[in-house]
Amino acid sequence: MGKEPTVLIGLGSTKSGTTWLYHYLADHPQCHVRSRKELHYFDNLDPTALNKERQKVSRKAEELGERAETAKGPMRYRVRKRFDDALDWLLVLNEDDDADRDHAYISFLKSGRAGKPVVADITPSYGIQSQEIYQRMMKVSEDVRFLYLMRDPVARLWSHVRMNAEKSKKSAPFETRCADLLQSAIDGNLPEMRARGDYATVLERAPSLPEGKFLALFYEDIFDGDGLRKLCEFAGLNYMPTDLTVRHHEGKSLDMTPEQENAAFQALFPQYEAAQAYMGTLPRKWQDRINSFKG
Repeated sequence: MGKEPTVLIGLGSTKSGTTWLYHYLADHPQCHVRSRKELHYFDNLDPTALNKERQKVSRKAEELGERAETAKGPMRYRVRKRFDDALDWLLVLNEDDDADRDHAYISFLKSGRAGKPVVADITPSYGIQSQEIYQRMMKVSEDVRFLYLMRDPVARLWSHVRMNAEKSKKSAPFETRCADLLQSAIDGNLPEMRARGDYATVLERAPSLPEGKFLALFYEDIFDGDGLRKLCEFAGLNYMPTDLTVRHHEGKSLDMTPEQENAAFQALFPQYEAAQAYMGTLPRKWQDRINSFKG
């Protein structure tokens, strides 16, 4: 029997490079990922949420099946692969017993790995789960490692706001939708959006994980520093350089007004403090923002 693979779980945070991370790992010759980037397994464990997720995946599988019938050339292969993975994932979710479902989950991650030493599940919403869920994650395999990416808090929130504004069905101009969402987030009326960037809570829980099994990285250090090397070393991968100019899901561009930036910074300042306390230092872009408002 071969050695069990390392299971790399991406905890988030949202809009901090997790899609880029998924594609990097998918291209890495030592890592195996399935075609579903976000599995949303550990954030849908209660019966009601699990049933909704089953229905969602079932609808997606049906949609992909129809697309596979008409797709041409290389696209047909990619769609068919996503269809097959959706069906496999539905089998996981349809397991009735929790222990059986956890076993099916890890088997899904490992299926098709062809001896690659690392498998991964990159689902940003895992970062906002409870310590009890973290403990359950740790038990699915012998070697589970947790990676957490942090982006400048104001930039992260603004990117999240713009993403949700683009998805909004409201008829108001994009700028207005962004302003309204940002203000709602600052006022505490969008708790999940704020929680997706709650570095303080995630870093507070980190010591409860086994030593050496949790790594927090700055998004900015991946693209402007030695973060990628640290990531590979932590995951047990050989360092593989890549084109760091490529971005994913950047969304529609819109600058914050000075007033919006200041309001967001004041609301999020505890996140800067928490990251500073845990990491010991902050990227230049983070520090520059602090200096501009705290002087």
